[in-house]
Amino acid sequence: MTDDPKAPVLDLVKCAMDSASRQRQTPPMIILLDLNYTLVANSPAHGTTPQRMEKRLAGEQYRQWLVELVRPHIVVLITARPETWMLRTLDRIEEVTGWRPQDACFAPLGWWNPPAIKEHLLRTAVFPVHGEHTRYLAIESNPRTREMYARRAIPCFWVNNEGDSLRNETRIVKRLPR
Repeated sequence: MTDDPKAPVLDLVKCAMDSASRQRQTPPMIILLDLNYTLVANSPAHGTTPQRMEKRLAGEQYRQWLVELVRPHIVVLITARPETWMLRTLDRIEEVTGWRPQDACFAPLGWWNPPAIKEHLLRTAVFPVHGEHTRYLAIESNPRTREMYARRAIPCFWVNNEGDSLRNETRIVKRLPR
């Protein structure tokens, strides 16, 4: 201990600076979460005609294990589902899982190509709010959308064929990085 009366103040300032430095070093990671075929466990089979949206939404089942995996993180639900279904979809997710993403981006009317929709939503809705150089991790079912994320250097995982864990090209993932 020193006799300098300013020492405690300097220690507090150093401690605050160290804390601020640690916070800058590890910014929160934001999860870009796909809806259909990822969070939704019973999406219609590819190549089939899906039920009308009212009926499909009423019967949607969500992967609770995935909700628990992403719950500690900031989550942006990003989907090709039309924006007219946003509130009803978010209410249904919360009703069934007890969780609601912090942010959600749904497709503008008239857009049909999921990778183009999600790239548009990244540029116009996600990046202006959360930042373009923020740490993102995508959980995405569509291989073409995963390619779009890869071009933007956003790591990506997807639900495995069994529907019980996440994977990427090389491994199965049981927990997400912090």
